[in-house]
Amino acid sequence: MATITFNKFDLGIDLRKSAAVSDANRLREMKNAYVTTGLATAKRPGFTKVTTLEAGTKGLASALGKLHTFYGGTQEIVHADPLFQANRLVCAEETTDDESGETSFAAVHEAVTDVHYVDVFNGYLYVAAQHGDFCRHHYLDGGEITQVTDANCPHTRAAVKTASKIFAISPDGATVRYSKTGDPVVWTETDDAGFLPTGLNALGSRNANALGLYRGNLVVLMRDGAQVWAVDPDPTAMSLGETVENVGSSYPQSLATVAGDLYFLSDFGFRSITTQQLVARLDDLDIGSPIDDLVRPVLKDLQGTPRAVYFYGTGQYLCAIDRQMFVYSVSRTSKIAAWSRYELPFPVDAMDELDGVLYLRSGDDIYKLDENAHTDDGTPYEVMLELPYMNFKSPGVLKRVYGVDLVMQGECFFSMGFDVRNTKAVTSEVRVVGNTYGGGLIPLEVAGTEFSPRFRNVTGEAFQLDALTVYYETLGVL
Repeated sequence: MATITFNKFDLGIDLRKSAAVSDANRLREMKNAYVTTGLATAKRPGFTKVTTLEAGTKGLASALGKLHTFYGGTQEIVHADPLFQANRLVCAEETTDDESGETSFAAVHEAVTDVHYVDVFNGYLYVAAQHGDFCRHHYLDGGEITQVTDANCPHTRAAVKTASKIFAISPDGATVRYSKTGDPVVWTETDDAGFLPTGLNALGSRNANALGLYRGNLVVLMRDGAQVWAVDPDPTAMSLGETVENVGSSYPQSLATVAGDLYFLSDFGFRSITTQQLVARLDDLDIGSPIDDLVRPVLKDLQGTPRAVYFYGTGQYLCAIDRQMFVYSVSRTSKIAAWSRYELPFPVDAMDELDGVLYLRSGDDIYKLDENAHTDDGTPYEVMLELPYMNFKSPGVLKRVYGVDLVMQGECFFSMGFDVRNTKAVTSEVRVVGNTYGGGLIPLEVAGTEFSPRFRNVTGEAFQLDALTVYYETLGVL
């Protein structure tokens, strides 16, 4: 009799190698689960509905102790739930007096169709919002008209606050404009406001798509390249630090700063700016390479806007793409860098974190990622874990498995794949409840040269897998 134990799942989903040669801690599937700091695999928290907001608002942004939404139009909207605050965005139409020639601005009430960027600047919200076919920047400092009226304000979707300025991509994508230091409504100021010539320094596409921050620097991402700029309140101190080839982004809302690094979604999968600076090419060091084969088909059928956030509560980078969420669990202390994926019961229109809780918006419904919930607002969801095919360190040798033991919390259905050439060659499922060590092994008869353990949980309760022990005997060389 021989035994083998698997008790580390710290690398999450990794599809870079074939199923027959992957390591035991690189899973083929980790659906609706994640890697814990103890290197176990746990069922993801459930989504609990918080409220349904009053109709007419868009977006969801955490700022100044509340979750903010935005709307246009003349009718005032007030949220009954005090956790949420609705903000009216008023556009401006420029008019010129025929007699005096003086220019003024009249209020125009345009409906808000999406919200691209929100941040706090000098105690007030700075917002880039979509109004039908056009985008407008707004500064909510109490004025009747919230739109920034400076003629040099780019009014584009990608914006970021740094160096006491707002930076935004120009309408033609060839430059990145920046506002006056300390004043986000002024974009025309000699020796203060201005632009960065990003298109002039581009090695590939000249059109900037996204802006992010990396170690105090501004990162400008094109589709096929990135530029790292040293920025400063003094424009004369700004300079191009480095140009990175072969990787960029077309998804400005997929960017998130994670432990000093910048993660984002490219046209080919998830990448980070640190890795690209170090290696200057796509290879196995890219954070997203383990799941490229999962992400690329999703991007081909993309319907909505990918939206990402770094959730400090769990130390995870989460990117929602339509009805899937790709999750990167990071812990330097526990040496975890693992991908998993969540299936979502709804598309995500916006998400943000407030006081350690992650809130998600879908339509007018608001949900939270609830660590105490194990269903999606009462509906159970399926957890799937699939390990690669393992030969128990004796390739080509026929083996007979006759039992297993599981260290886990909750219950699951356990089965074993036994032919890597035929993924449908799987034993019947066995229902296992709780820790089986010391209570007699779970009988499971199967013969083969390599085996793929599989776990499926469909209950509305917590589930965590800590270890698996397989009992087998060697029959001989085939």
